[in-house]
Amino acid sequence: MTPSLTNIIRKESERVFPWAAKIRREFHKHPELSGQEHQTAAAIKAYLESLDIKAKLYLNKTGVVGTLKNGPEKTVVLRADTDALPLQEENDISFRSVNKGIMHACGHDIHMTSLLGAAKVLSTLKKHWSGTVVFLFQPHEEAEPGGAERMIKAGAFPSNAHAVFGLHVSPQYSTGQIGIKPGDDYSGNLFFDVAVEGKGGHGAEPEKTVDPIVCAAAMILELQSIVSREIPPYEPAVLSIGSIHAGAVRNIIPDKAVFKGTIRAFSDEVLDHFIHRVKDVTSQVAQAHRANVSVSINRVYPAGHNDESLSETMIQSFGKLLGTRKVIRATKPVMVSEDFSYYQRKAPGLFAHLGVRPPKKKIIPGLHNARFLPDEQSLSIGMAAHVCFTLELLGR
Repeated sequence: MTPSLTNIIRKESERVFPWAAKIRREFHKHPELSGQEHQTAAAIKAYLESLDIKAKLYLNKTGVVGTLKNGPEKTVVLRADTDALPLQEENDISFRSVNKGIMHACGHDIHMTSLLGAAKVLSTLKKHWSGTVVFLFQPHEEAEPGGAERMIKAGAFPSNAHAVFGLHVSPQYSTGQIGIKPGDDYSGNLFFDVAVEGKGGHGAEPEKTVDPIVCAAAMILELQSIVSREIPPYEPAVLSIGSIHAGAVRNIIPDKAVFKGTIRAFSDEVLDHFIHRVKDVTSQVAQAHRANVSVSINRVYPAGHNDESLSETMIQSFGKLLGTRKVIRATKPVMVSEDFSYYQRKAPGLFAHLGVRPPKKKIIPGLHNARFLPDEQSLSIGMAAHVCFTLELLGR
């Protein structure tokens, strides 16, 4: 990409910023939960159509796809997620959420507006590119099973896509920076629920009971050994228990104990191994404790994988756009999950980390926090990144 074109991208992104910032604040003020993004989708569709971009609604009018054709060349998909979290906002700002108990605490308002801003810029730079750009606004990312797979099944993702790009706000990086991890990034995950059935009784007479709490505790400890003793050290893997419930009174042994957890890894083979071993371990421990057990395991998202060639190309391209010191080559993958990974299985993809921490601050409240407030100036970088990706692949 030529210096003159990168300069154009920077200037156009700065020009569009006030328009985008105003829209972002409206999105932030009116968040909607997963599967309920009707007003958000309607607004996105209207903005796209105001730019003469054809738009279509999906998934009960909660998802939106805009298509901008400008020649017969390749097709590039740009994706943003649109849902908010069930969280009461604590920020004292003029555009604080007016929807009680709902907040854009994961930065999807930044994602949506960055993509809309990129659409506005790309619609004015048609002489610089040829092909088709698909602007995919996906609902239901925050709640499993996610919206990506359903958008694909509904035909929202083009079968001839040459590449797909997305980004996620990251307080780990300061505003102006973009992080890219070539290869594995964002883990695949499993959710599991375990119910232990015992025989309740008086806490003073445990010999007359089958204690489900002791059995559940033994299961939890044994499950941890799967990671430490059955998964190779070079394979990132995490098994965490996030919920355990049993009983209500200190001197009564209950009939039942329930615990829930999550498993994360980057290898399908490792995830398959966990599915087998969680069932096996819990069954054997239950037998040893004379209890019964039922286990439910659900695959949630596959692991994300940034195409290595595409990653290297965009590290160079973003370096020209932002400055080489602003593009961070990450060396370690993040273990959180994202259903963007479904798109990466359909086309070579890149999912980048967008810095949103004000440069003068060393730390800010993180994602899924009631006081999370990304730096609005990051919008310019988010817009420019989408445009730069598109022109790198579709530039004349």
